[in-house]
Amino acid sequence: MQVSVEGKMVEVSDGASCADALKEGLSGKRFKAAIACKAGDTLLDLTAPVPTTAETLTLTPVTADTPEGLGLIRHSAAHVMAAAVKKLFPAAKVTIGPSIENGFYYDFDVDEPFTPDFLKEVEKEMSRIVKKNDKLERFELPREEAIQFMEEKGEPYKVELIRDLPEDAHISFYRQGDFTDLCAGPHVPSTGKVKAFKLTSIAGAYWRGNEKNKMLQRIYGTAFTDKAELDAYLARIEEAKKR
Repeated sequence: MQVSVEGKMVEVSDGASCADALKEGLSGKRFKAAIACKAGDTLLDLTAPVPTTAETLTLTPVTADTPEGLGLIRHSAAHVMAAAVKKLFPAAKVTIGPSIENGFYYDFDVDEPFTPDFLKEVEKEMSRIVKKNDKLERFELPREEAIQFMEEKGEPYKVELIRDLPEDAHISFYRQGDFTDLCAGPHVPSTGKVKAFKLTSIAGAYWRGNEKNKMLQRIYGTAFTDKAELDAYLARIEEAKKR
């Protein structure tokens, strides 16, 4: 199968990953900078198989210095944060954790509100997870197996989300170290790509935005491609508060 990688036609075997194809078509430096891949308009993990199509497929590397790349870093940072919270507070129940315009958040069901001191501990644990550079590995399960998987982990909110999906759906998860989360993805290849982050605030949030549901604890954070960009952003926020 032939695919186009930034204008260069390359031959890839059936079942080849996006990373395999990009490696054939990019310089070493350009390939090393890729944290994900676009197949046409679809954003994919580097480990995802190259989609088969009757037409010539265009593959594009996604790098950290693009809006899409930054979104992936922030989404992956949310997973790193959830893993850190579960490590420090195993009784916490995880819910959802998306990237947003200026960062990310994750909602947790806990008996006692989080404190600023706890956030400092979470940041330290996040740094340890990043340093380990665990792979973010995607896998899928049929719906009933996915429900059982999350029931065994004691994650009722994830079970509820899965039950809302079609009965014939194959449900995707991402594993990093000993933490696994329900997620459609994609993500950065490993936790080491989350290089510059800061947890910024705590807030209450109703499950699914419905005031009839339980109040959860939401941790907000932000992440950037490097510490200089993060520091500049935090300085702007402080200036805005003063004004």
